[in-house]
Amino acid sequence: MKTAVYSPKVDGVLESFQFPMPRSSIYRSSTGGFLHRRKITSQSIFYHSTSSTGPVLSPFKRILITSRSRRRMITFELLANSSIKNIDDDDLTQDHIPPASGGLFFKNATLIGLATIASKILGLLREIVMASSFGIGPVATAFKYAAVLPGFAASLLGGVNGPIHITMATILSKLPEDRQRKLFQHTNTILFVVGITVAAIVFVFAELILHVYAPGLWIMGESQITREIAVKQLKIMMPCLILAGPVGLGFGYMSAEGNNILPAISPALSSLLIIATCLFSTSSGRSSGILISFGASLGIFLQWIVQVIVLWKRWYGVVLDPWVNMLKSRDVYEFFSLLLPATISLGLQQIASFTDLCFASLVPGAAAGLSYAYLMVMAPVGLMSSIIVLPLVPTFSKMTKTTSWQSLVEALKRVMLLSMVAILAISSVTCILAEPIIRLLFERHSFDSSASALVSSLFFFYSLGSPFFILRELLVSVFYAFGNGKGPFLVSAGALALNAILDWLFVSKFYLGAEGLALSTSFTTALSVVVLFYLLQRRLAGLLDVAELVCPILLLSFCCITSSFTTFISYKMFCRIFASNFIRFGWFKELLSISFAGALGISSFFLPIILLNILGLELARGFSNTLIVLLY
Repeated sequence: MKTAVYSPKVDGVLESFQFPMPRSSIYRSSTGGFLHRRKITSQSIFYHSTSSTGPVLSPFKRILITSRSRRRMITFELLANSSIKNIDDDDLTQDHIPPASGGLFFKNATLIGLATIASKILGLLREIVMASSFGIGPVATAFKYAAVLPGFAASLLGGVNGPIHITMATILSKLPEDRQRKLFQHTNTILFVVGITVAAIVFVFAELILHVYAPGLWIMGESQITREIAVKQLKIMMPCLILAGPVGLGFGYMSAEGNNILPAISPALSSLLIIATCLFSTSSGRSSGILISFGASLGIFLQWIVQVIVLWKRWYGVVLDPWVNMLKSRDVYEFFSLLLPATISLGLQQIASFTDLCFASLVPGAAAGLSYAYLMVMAPVGLMSSIIVLPLVPTFSKMTKTTSWQSLVEALKRVMLLSMVAILAISSVTCILAEPIIRLLFERHSFDSSASALVSSLFFFYSLGSPFFILRELLVSVFYAFGNGKGPFLVSAGALALNAILDWLFVSKFYLGAEGLALSTSFTTALSVVVLFYLLQRRLAGLLDVAELVCPILLLSFCCITSSFTTFISYKMFCRIFASNFIRFGWFKELLSISFAGALGISSFFLPIILLNILGLELARGFSNTLIVLLY
């Protein structure tokens, strides 16, 4: 049985009620009128009132016909006392379709989470294999510098949750299907041409570009080998620049259709190929590192091929318009008006990493160490982002258009609270276990104890900013939903300047080395989140309520302290227990100690929520139901 939400406006009062829709064609309303159901082939349906003054016809603004399988609601909004008019096609698009039910959402979220976990595990395994094969020596350092531009294009600009992905998913969720396909075709062609042009420029001026953000490779005499390897690797990774845009568009199209599983698992292809090339280089005795760049290029090429197979009809099902008409398209203009500020904003963040690499080039091994530590910290952040932020991007976009902003404020608060709880529970444990985790995962072959000590210290300073990394992604996605790329751009510009100043202070004045670079990144990210909160508060009143935040902040701080203390004590205890045990392999003893200590630490994080009864079980229950509430 289908249902309808009927909202007549009687005597200036808006009434709402639900009623079943059996197969008969006439229904009596609570106001004494009748609703005549017709075979809906046009864009309007009419309410027939049998009042004393005679029959009156009024149009409904929105009509959504849904079957039981799609779980859509037929929505009727009565425009009483208004002239009859047809409804635009935009009113019949999917922006009025309620999201999937809670059970279906959590099923999709589970699949996305599993795919993301698999991708993150392979990404971690990739870094482990690379660290074991090349340590923090010339090959690994050269690859970190060579992969800056290709990595920015493939992983950040065109990757999952990148600006191309988010912008495409946001705009497509507001368009009908025919305009979706045209927009996808047009932007795909434009970004292909832009990618080829940029790749040609980078190929010709590869050495000059590396000199800009890695001057230490030309200053320090022992860095000559690293410099030569980096130039060769950068030229080989040109496909990453060419295909980044089309791959990001494909991810956005899939997300707009509700398919987030393939985008979540696709980065695993690059990881697998880099792992294979590292193992082949080690086994064959070829330590030049050139094969690693081949693996990165082949990885993004395979991602693009997979998208071509999945999106074949959409990709090539539309005849391209002439370039003049393509550039004049309103949808194309809207896409690039939102993408360009977002890209510049992300580019400014990347320039901040260029600043870090510029100072890191003066410290041997710092570039590789920063990369390993940053990956370890961002692995859980990326997982939370893919599970929480990624599925909600189209939802935020729809809420800015179809629901009250107060609902958006409440939804955003719940998501932020859920994100903070998840990431703080992990960070409070991993900060304490950083050194044994790094030692267990990386310390073998070319990766020695001194490298473990460096990466562990960098891991700790990056972890200080991990809660703000995910909050920044969440807030930026809301700015995109409002079609505002100016705010994030200005914030990123200010963060860039501040990051450069702090890098210079921490490295050149306070002599903190690579640790100062990690601390600078965490501090500027935290300050960026504060500024984004302030800017969003001006548009969404009630988003930032200091009095309302006091209790959750105190509670979460106490949870972090309890978790960290429990983790530290339990790790020392388990190390002593397993040291006198009959377990033969030392790495297995370390693994057991880390696992048991981590489990106790995470459990103790949630213990104060229950025992202290601060917000009580209602808060804990609210965490698990947050996303369901968002989608109703």
